[in-house]
Amino acid sequence: MAAEPEYYRLGFIIAETTTETPDIKIQHALRWAGGFIRPELKALCLVIFLAAIMTGFALVQPYFTKILIDSGLLKGNMDLVIRFAGLIIIMGLVAFAISGLNRWLYVGLSGRILFRLREDVYDHLMKLSPDFYHQWRTGDIVSRLDGDVAEVQRFATDSLLAVVNGALALIGSLAIMVALSWQLTLIAFALLPLQIIFLRWIRPKVERASRRLREKSADISSFFIESLSSVKLIQSMSGEEQEQAKLSRLNRGYLDELLRLQIISHVTGGVPGVLTSIATAVVFVIGGYFITSGAATLGTLIAFSAYMARATGPVQTFLGLYVAWQRTMVSLVRVQQIKTRKITVADPERPTVIGDRAQGDLRLNRVSFFYDEQKARGVKELSVHIPPGQKILITGPSGAGKSTLINLLHRHYDPEQGAIFLDNVAYPELSLKELRSIIAVVDQNTILFHGTIRDNISYGLKAATMEQVVAAARAARIDDFIQTLPDSYDTVIGERGARLSGGQKQRLSIARALLMTPKLLILDEATSAVDRETGVEIQAMLDEYFADCTRIIISHHVAAVGTPDRIFSMEDGRLIEGKP
Repeated sequence: MAAEPEYYRLGFIIAETTTETPDIKIQHALRWAGGFIRPELKALCLVIFLAAIMTGFALVQPYFTKILIDSGLLKGNMDLVIRFAGLIIIMGLVAFAISGLNRWLYVGLSGRILFRLREDVYDHLMKLSPDFYHQWRTGDIVSRLDGDVAEVQRFATDSLLAVVNGALALIGSLAIMVALSWQLTLIAFALLPLQIIFLRWIRPKVERASRRLREKSADISSFFIESLSSVKLIQSMSGEEQEQAKLSRLNRGYLDELLRLQIISHVTGGVPGVLTSIATAVVFVIGGYFITSGAATLGTLIAFSAYMARATGPVQTFLGLYVAWQRTMVSLVRVQQIKTRKITVADPERPTVIGDRAQGDLRLNRVSFFYDEQKARGVKELSVHIPPGQKILITGPSGAGKSTLINLLHRHYDPEQGAIFLDNVAYPELSLKELRSIIAVVDQNTILFHGTIRDNISYGLKAATMEQVVAAARAARIDDFIQTLPDSYDTVIGERGARLSGGQKQRLSIARALLMTPKLLILDEATSAVDRETGVEIQAMLDEYFADCTRIIISHHVAAVGTPDRIFSMEDGRLIEGKP
């Protein structure tokens, strides 16, 4: 097997950092999955009850067939034949109606459990720090969020239904088989121990093959996400053939693992099927001897063969569930590698509420934070007080720590040392929602969503009226452009704002910040995508609309900023104040 990709090793490193044994980890994972099934127990019981009724109908029909043959056809009693034939038709119609209702109920039940599982994992993902997304590929996360969660859900619902229905069918069929002929029953299940031994041997091979296939699927998902978001670069570098060759290699790798799993799955299902066929053939030979010797009737043998088929079906299902359990455990472990990632920045149990007292007073007290143990990247001993309404400028070379400072101020990370205070309240005492409503960030890498212009401007304030959205757009000097579009504010801008220029994207981002009316505004190269004249105009607009707002402007273009109250330069992770 090829070496595991780095992201996959990271997942297992994370999972192995606890002192729990693998069995305890599985128990925790199963309790997590079970928590989504318990609210649906009533609906699940109804589905199982209806399925049990259909199982009862299925068990009765072969015995009716025996009566039709032995007491009806062979004895020439056509009245009996007609009555039982009509009864079989009525049972078939009733079973059809119940089956349709049960299918509708089951799909709804299964979907609700799937969505809750997926929403829970997604909610956890939304709370993880950017560091997690630097380590994990997006395609692998999507693969776990989609395929692996669905695998867990399928087993959680399908297996319980299969076990209950299978148990009812098996017990009922065995009871009737023994009543018909205990000798034939022993013959029918004589090879069952061989099937169990075989499946115990094949189980680890299924587990390994399933894990490898999941990895290959994640590789392809990651490739598509990465390449489709970089089409412009690929085209500009004439890398189409290179990317096509990479996709071909990934597809071949996936196909190899898929074929390997198909062979293993075929053998897994085929060998027990062959053993069952042998048992069935022997039953017919011995049963035929019993008929010729007068020890059994033709109807008995036909009914017995039908019950045998109904009994071996659940047996095969139970044996198949043993293998499916291993596949599900692979998916459950992969999902739990996300769920067990520690949330490093969390809301306090009882947050302090600033509310209308918010002024944008910011204070850093000896703040240090590093991304690595060598302390080569990060910020060191930052101490500064920015009173409400002050406008400060921070300059410095790339890699000096400016982006890290923004991440700390917006609390995507917590400092390793020191503390940050907003309006004299320590960051950990504030709810993340309130902190991020007081502090708005306009980043140079503008993030827009596939949707309308109005949706993107009002993203941080969904309750905003149309008048408020337009006012924010006018202040950001983007309203005139929007009015020229065919659908105005209802124009769909494409994924990541693909239909807009860089300057238009930044103005929409500024309008979004304006609409939030923050008390502290952070501008990270917010006018880098516009010309100098437009940048000066936007800064003048910001001075007008955010005159009472604390502003932290990070920019290399000092002249475009206007007149800041204070100027800082960031060098090697440290803030050095100069003269304005």
